[in-house]
Amino acid sequence: MITVSLDTWRTRLSLTVRATDRPGLERNMRHLLTTEVARLDALASRFREDSELSAVNRGAGQWVDVSWQFVTVLTACLDAARATGGLVDPTLGRAIKAAGYDQWAQQSTETAPRAHSGAWRQVGIRPGPSGAQVLIPEGTALDLGSVAKGWLADRLATTVRRAGHDVLANMGGDIRVMATQPWTVWSDPELPSVPASPVDLTDAAIATSGIGHRQWVGGHHIIEHHIIDPRTGTPAATGWHSVSVVAATAAQANAAATAAVILADDAPAWLSRQGLDARLVARTHITTTGRWPSEVAA
Repeated sequence: MITVSLDTWRTRLSLTVRATDRPGLERNMRHLLTTEVARLDALASRFREDSELSAVNRGAGQWVDVSWQFVTVLTACLDAARATGGLVDPTLGRAIKAAGYDQWAQQSTETAPRAHSGAWRQVGIRPGPSGAQVLIPEGTALDLGSVAKGWLADRLATTVRRAGHDVLANMGGDIRVMATQPWTVWSDPELPSVPASPVDLTDAAIATSGIGHRQWVGGHHIIEHHIIDPRTGTPAATGWHSVSVVAATAAQANAAATAAVILADDAPAWLSRQGLDARLVARTHITTTGRWPSEVAA
């Protein structure tokens, strides 16, 4: 095994291949990882004034020139919104800021602490004079967040697999495997009382979404987190500490896991209707769907 990793976005990103050490392979993997992460950051970071996403947010209500590569990332996020009935909405950037996420991320951006609604169906994309153009409704802001990490895991895994290697791309818990033989990965809810659960993947993905890692103390000493319920514009009221979902791609797995956290008690039935294998972890019990092995209560 050869693994390269990068600590950024307050998480760890890694790329692993099943291979013996070959001249230049590790160097090439590291170059690929750092290059693609830097490219995505320049496209989709809310915390960079020079990113294409920041330009779109500054120009809310107007058509803004962007690259087609930015459109590719945005489209993955709009696909996630469509697949989840709008539960995973990329136009909730103001709501995420208002909840206090940017302070947790040690960024100095602020938004008035009130509910902000999303409007993903009103996002426009069209050809422009020298690339593409994007329009978001006035009063909204994009946050492509975790779906973009899943998109990156899929992109990296596909690139390495084309070179003939079995690969596991792990973008902070959004994991894409493309391999000839099963690869065991672990669903870790990050609760001391709940063990990690193994899953074998060959050409598939797993993502874990939850409220345990990115949380902070908000107003009135209430514990807040980064998963926004678009039906309220505020952090989701959920009993799930984490949800792990297996899907065809990491972007799809991430969207489904995030939607399940938002759906709270309705999540198991929704995941079952989608035909998805999932593990939902609360502090008092564990629920599984699909082919995920049943477990006793924690």
